Amino acid sequence: MQVQLPYGRGTIPIDIPDRNLQKVILPKEIIQPDRPEVIIRNALFNPIGTDRLSQIATEYDKVAILVDDYTRPCPTKTLLPPVLEELQHANVRDSNIVIIVANGTHKPPSDEMKREIVGDKVFRNYRVISNDYVNGEFYTVGKSKFGNEIEVLREYVEADIKVILGDIEYHYFAGYGGTRKSILPGISSSRTIHNNHKMMFDENARAGVLKENPVHQEMNEAMHLAGCDFALNVVLNSRQRIVGAWAGNPDLVLDAGAKLVDEMYKINVDQKADIVISAASGHPHDLDLYQAYKALHTVLPVTKENGVIILVAECKNGHGNEIYYEWMKKYKTAKEVEEKLKQSFVMGAHKTYYHLKAIENHEVIFVSSMDKTEVEETFRFKHAKDLDDALKKAFDIAGKDATIFAVPQGTTTLLKTKVK
Repeated sequence: MQVQLPYGRGTIPIDIPDRNLQKVILPKEIIQPDRPEVIIRNALFNPIGTDRLSQIATEYDKVAILVDDYTRPCPTKTLLPPVLEELQHANVRDSNIVIIVANGTHKPPSDEMKREIVGDKVFRNYRVISNDYVNGEFYTVGKSKFGNEIEVLREYVEADIKVILGDIEYHYFAGYGGTRKSILPGISSSRTIHNNHKMMFDENARAGVLKENPVHQEMNEAMHLAGCDFALNVVLNSRQRIVGAWAGNPDLVLDAGAKLVDEMYKINVDQKADIVISAASGHPHDLDLYQAYKALHTVLPVTKENGVIILVAECKNGHGNEIYYEWMKKYKTAKEVEEKLKQSFVMGAHKTYYHLKAIENHEVIFVSSMDKTEVEETFRFKHAKDLDDALKKAFDIAGKDATIFAVPQGTTTLLKTKVK
């Protein structure tokens, strides 16, 4: 059977023998119910738990709007114009609006990238800034129940009206993306992000879990300490089309969005496979290995111990994080990295921990545009020149009778199994 796998902005095919292929694991595909602008306006005109944004804001208010960065598929260019129209209806001056790219610890976007994120017209008419988690100016807005000080970007804290835009999907230790993640890590300081992310070792810090998840709990506290007057978040299908949008109270928005994400992307599998082929959902999820790793993480529960994972991700930007790269060169085991991070958490190094933990129990074959030497010597994957080569290598390891799962949307799918 031929299966199309997302790769960059396109797809690449793989032919899997029918006798080996057990299942192509796909999310429940929901068709976009209407034109994007209609879906967005319907959410804005019918907010949950708050008044309309045009009724909340007043003429002389200073407004801060948070938007996702270049590593997320959020259709910011579609979300922003109707939100700005709502503010215009409230007679808010354009000069009193700041749009903040909530890039967290990711590299601050260039002006050209900001233009790409928000759209040319918005970029020319509004002030657009981003987070610099090391050198930015942060205000302490309070302390979480975990005893950590919450430090948030000055420009957001000083705003009279605070708005969060984004998309909701699974996150491998925060439970879900969306709403509060735009604050922490989106516009928080290095210290605040490090203190939060070191809780990733908690057993409840995993995809699809909110209530018992300490990482999420502190993120949510940070959002309420910093303030959020209005949120607009969307859920996308596998073609990155908007299939749901909610506006208003950020807690209610996240609850509604997470419910749809579960309906679409949470999949129960009744067995494990010898070989699992996981594609990192295409652009922008496979821009670099730092992001694409998530597609490896999500299929671990359905891969047999000592099984083989074929990870498919273009990674045109290479590994994507220098600390991740350096720690992969320096450390040999996940236990070593865990001990170091518990002493002093370092952003980027956490990915090394997950990476090493995965390859300790599984052989990983990597199909990407990355350099073979780097792939094999630093990241300790087997390099494959293409999908046919990857599948041949996988059969050599697992045997010609190996069972196979194919997961085209590896980054965004949450796989569960009752099999130990």
